[in-house]
Amino acid sequence: MRDLLLVAFLLIAIYYSFKRPYVGAAAWIWIALMAPAEWAFGFSQSFRLNLTIVIVSLLAWIINKNKYKYSFSGMQFLVLLFCFWMLISTIFNLRINSELAWDKFIEFAKVIALFLFIIMTIRTKKEVDTLIWSIVLAISAYAAMEGVKFILSGGGHRIVGRSGILADRNDLAVAINMCLPLVLYLLGTTKNKNLRLGLILIAVLNVVAVMGTYSRGGFIGLSILAIAIWIKSERKVLFLMLALISLPVLYANAPAEWKERQSTIETAATEDGSFIGRIWAWKIATLIALDNPVTGGGFKATTDSLLWRTYAPITPDFGPVYTPPIPDHVRPKAAHNIYFQVLASSGFVGLIIFLFILAGTYLQSLHCSNAKIRELTWVSELSRAISLAIIGYGITGLNVSLAYFELLYALIAIQIILKSRITSFGKNNVEFKNS
Repeated sequence: MRDLLLVAFLLIAIYYSFKRPYVGAAAWIWIALMAPAEWAFGFSQSFRLNLTIVIVSLLAWIINKNKYKYSFSGMQFLVLLFCFWMLISTIFNLRINSELAWDKFIEFAKVIALFLFIIMTIRTKKEVDTLIWSIVLAISAYAAMEGVKFILSGGGHRIVGRSGILADRNDLAVAINMCLPLVLYLLGTTKNKNLRLGLILIAVLNVVAVMGTYSRGGFIGLSILAIAIWIKSERKVLFLMLALISLPVLYANAPAEWKERQSTIETAATEDGSFIGRIWAWKIATLIALDNPVTGGGFKATTDSLLWRTYAPITPDFGPVYTPPIPDHVRPKAAHNIYFQVLASSGFVGLIIFLFILAGTYLQSLHCSNAKIRELTWVSELSRAISLAIIGYGITGLNVSLAYFELLYALIAIQIILKSRITSFGKNNVEFKNS
């Protein structure tokens, strides 16, 4: 049954992608995040869904006579520069198996292709909202479904992703935190009562889903995201009262295992083996970058056995935090931190470019969210949501290796589009709030 549904989806997606390239962009991001072929069990698993949609969408864009005018921006330059620098790092990668580094670069190049395609095909509110809905239906809808299972099981159901990049529970927690502001944006712009009720339910269940992942980093990110949403809210007193009433009740009824897991945050640096393993990876990432400050070690440098063995003896007294010596039987670990991940992969140069991308996107989103243009209110609201998503990513990303995540670069592309809408409206017609 799933195979037939997947085939039906593919045929419908091909038809509408060929007619409207922006539908192809929405299908592209949905397939990339959802990996629907992994949900099937039969013949459809061998389908190249994403490749098919990409080819059809590109053909549709090529033959489309009403293409949007493509303008190059500073943020696009930074993203393409980062991709170029990852290419340089891959050429000079230090891995024993360099093929893995090249495989990862090809994956990242596909992410950048999606980034460029979004910018080339999307401009109007309808097109942007279609893309936002596809993201929410991929991540938030799945998280809501898992949240229901978590509630019905009394907290016994441990929430993880199904496939692809979201298979890890910490990765899934990051994605949910990034999508929560998008759900709130859709809630603010949707007029249909049934859809609004559905979005409210999804938002609540997404909060439950973050808790259900048992991810400490995800919970911290959710807490900071909630504070950021409250600060930007126009109903601060109401939301504060609701939080003061509901949070003690929710905590009292939370599963004992979840409470125990979150209570280890304070002692994680000294007593938690998983967290100590992360510190080992961070130290090794830094050591790789210090010895190779320009290009780093290439994709997944910290997981290379030779690099791990080379720097492991140096780790105990390196840096401000003492860690136990790394036992010989411990396997190389991923960076588990977007910043150390980029540092190890592309050196200090790559990290600086990456930080400029994050900071630039956040500042652009703040700028656009403060624009008072009656005709473009939706641009301000969505920019505010993206600024919150970047906060969620930047905080929760301290615990995961998601520096090359499709959702991040899709949101950057959307913010570039929103900035172009503000700019094209005309500087003389724009007022900005005093802040």
